[in-house]
Amino acid sequence: MSFPSASCPPGAAQAHVTRQSCLCPPQPKPLRCARVVIDNGNKPGGPGELGEKTILKRTTALITLLFALAFICPSATLADGAGATTTPDHVVLSWTGNPATTMTITWRTDPSVAAGVVEYAKGAKLAGSPKTANATVSDFSTDLGDTHIFRATLTGLGPNTRYSYRVGDGRHWSPTHTFTTANPGSDTAKFIVFGDSQSVPPYSTWQKTIHSAYKANPDAKFVVNVGDLSDVGQSAAHWNAWFDAAAGVIDAVPEMPVIGNHETTGRKGERKPEYWLAQFSVPANGPSAIKGQAYSYDYGPVHVAVLDSQGSEEKQYGDIFGPQKRWLDADLKASKATWKIVFFHKAPYELHTTRKSPDVKSAFCPILESNHVDLVFNGHDHGIARTYPIKNGECKRKPSEGTIYCIAGRSGTKCYTDLEKKPWDAFFCNPTDQPNYLVVDVVGKKLTIRTVKQDGTLVSTCTIDKAKDTDSDCPQ
Repeated sequence: MSFPSASCPPGAAQAHVTRQSCLCPPQPKPLRCARVVIDNGNKPGGPGELGEKTILKRTTALITLLFALAFICPSATLADGAGATTTPDHVVLSWTGNPATTMTITWRTDPSVAAGVVEYAKGAKLAGSPKTANATVSDFSTDLGDTHIFRATLTGLGPNTRYSYRVGDGRHWSPTHTFTTANPGSDTAKFIVFGDSQSVPPYSTWQKTIHSAYKANPDAKFVVNVGDLSDVGQSAAHWNAWFDAAAGVIDAVPEMPVIGNHETTGRKGERKPEYWLAQFSVPANGPSAIKGQAYSYDYGPVHVAVLDSQGSEEKQYGDIFGPQKRWLDADLKASKATWKIVFFHKAPYELHTTRKSPDVKSAFCPILESNHVDLVFNGHDHGIARTYPIKNGECKRKPSEGTIYCIAGRSGTKCYTDLEKKPWDAFFCNPTDQPNYLVVDVVGKKLTIRTVKQDGTLVSTCTIDKAKDTDSDCPQ
């Protein structure tokens, strides 16, 4: 379905042009991009995004060559074994329970480590006699070798309290990290949203983006990647690079990730997102038919639901939309939170005509809009966009009248030069010169989204005020 111009609020197109010229800073000359034909055993133009891709090329054709090789033979890069040792790595925080009183920690070692434990204590340093929590261990075989994945959930924690922790087996330990539990009485929430981080090992662009974002926003309470974290989701080399790049952030604040279509790709074609599911711990409150692929949680005044939009990539495993639709409707109806926010990868309101996802739109949008979801964050298109409030295929002017769909841009190397503003977009920008991230700041009934480039340049600011029923993208 496309929007006729008349379906947008009067004056919308002109308002958009004026706003974009003010909020999108003049960009330096875009870096040269290269077109690469990628073949991963799927048909060009199929759901795995195969065919022509526009890849940001910073120096020479070597980057393009490495990128293509990573698809054709994922183990061609960093092919020195699975990379795991007796020392824990890939340490990542998440919530599988109450953010005020629990914290889940996941990490990896080589298979020789049989048991895992967390030592933790209040304060910035592990001193005296720290408490301990035993971890469960799972075998996980990758294309580069076998590993052990450990999970431990700390319970009975004090709300709004700083803790220090380390993970290990009693002999081999990770460095000491810290985290802070949620304040259950607060009406605020601040988090960072990252568009597709998919890159080429060693994922240095993703590393710079996530660390720049966290350095500028050390008070962020959690981070969300909206899918396509890894460019080759069935490749240990890519995941090793992704985790190494994110170390120092995701071991300090929870990472609450989303599955993208590239999480299903590998040398054997499209599969379940096995590596994603093995390496991240998320709430088990989603549909039982696709355990771990959809879930929800609350933080302060915000209710968050996370969905899996990869129906076409995972169709050989059965219908994933049906169970999610039933679960999503019940989940949203049960929430009394001030703000309802939903994350999934593929954008129902796309930035390119070849990237339409009608199955995603028909499955999710009616439920989102009928349950008064305020914001939806997507990835996949690698550009930045925010729609007008939308209800039943029509642009509205007031936030209370519809749902706003946001495409988060990109946090890795891959860019597209042929994206375009659509009639439903209140804001659009495609900064091909560098990646970006979003900072979402919620205070009571006011929510602000700041779009920021990797170097700290502000691209745009949007504020939604529930008390006034206004959206700064959509002047009254």
